Amino acid sequence: MSANKHWTREKAERVLDQIAESIEKGDAVQIAADLKESGQDVNEIASRTKAAALAGIKEFRQQRLHQARQRYQESSSRIERRAKRFGVSPEERRRRLFSALESNPGLKSALTMQYRDLNELTDEDIETGLDDLETLGALEESDDTDS
Repeated sequence: MSANKHWTREKAERVLDQIAESIEKGDAVQIAADLKESGQDVNEIASRTKAAALAGIKEFRQQRLHQARQRYQESSSRIERRAKRFGVSPEERRRRLFSALESNPGLKSALTMQYRDLNELTDEDIETGLDDLETLGALEESDDTDS
């Protein structure tokens, strides 16, 4: 008996399934009597089982909440990093974009800005332009040439 100490997951699941099945098929009065005979408190077992089940239900119900919190934290971190990279104020972002465009005039055509009045760009246009420049790798290049 001691030679077979290594249980596989499948064997353990089979044994637990058989125990659960015997409990389901068993007479509740007989099971309670067996527990009392072995010195167990039926009410204590019921309370622990109920608490475990309720904790599992609560955890399951809060999964979306935890996921939403995690997405919020990631989003907040991304916004903070973006503010540090692009500048906090709209004026800083505008200066950053114009600086990148001046250091590499070919970027205007890449961003379809060659025929636009850059002074009339909205803050959203500026942020989109910075995003595009970052995607193209042009912000890093212009940062290196600025320093």
